[in-house]
Amino acid sequence: MMAQELTELTNRIMEAARKEAAEIAAQSREEAQRLTTDYRKETTEKVNAIREEYRHQAEEEARRLLREAELETKLRLLQAKQELIHDAFEQALTTLAEMPEAEKSALYKDLLLKAVETGEEMIAVSAAEKALWQKIIPQVNKELVKNGRSGNLQLRPEPAALRGGFLLISSNYEVNASLESIVADLEERFFPEVAGILFS
Repeated sequence: MMAQELTELTNRIMEAARKEAAEIAAQSREEAQRLTTDYRKETTEKVNAIREEYRHQAEEEARRLLREAELETKLRLLQAKQELIHDAFEQALTTLAEMPEAEKSALYKDLLLKAVETGEEMIAVSAAEKALWQKIIPQVNKELVKNGRSGNLQLRPEPAALRGGFLLISSNYEVNASLESIVADLEERFFPEVAGILFS
């Protein structure tokens, strides 16, 4: 059941990214047009100045300047596209961080149960979510015991610098299940798909 909820949550994140993509696609096109216009104007002015003194040489110089301007435009557009895609996933992270407590609790329990190896680990969480985790950890410990495992997970007193989620820490390994890490993984996996939505 939790896996289905996680799938539904992932689908909602992707839907939010798609909606965000639709809103920013128009901005991207306007920025592309503006950059192209600016660079063409600047290049044309340079070409005209050169042509006055060296008409024959200016033609070759003009072609070189146009190639450089077009390359610069493409590089800037690529950078702008990458920033827009990253912004879409940042919005998804904000959506996750602002989930209702019941939904967030269910997600965290599922993630923690899947990550636990020994049942003796330490859990590091953000200061903002400490109260929520003080409810979750005893529930997960009970579930672990019910399944014949050690149920001695402890909440680390020092908060972790996370927007949400947790770090699962043992003496010989650490699992990063922060919301930032989850969204970064989604961004890496779905970057081409979101790019296709934004710029097709």
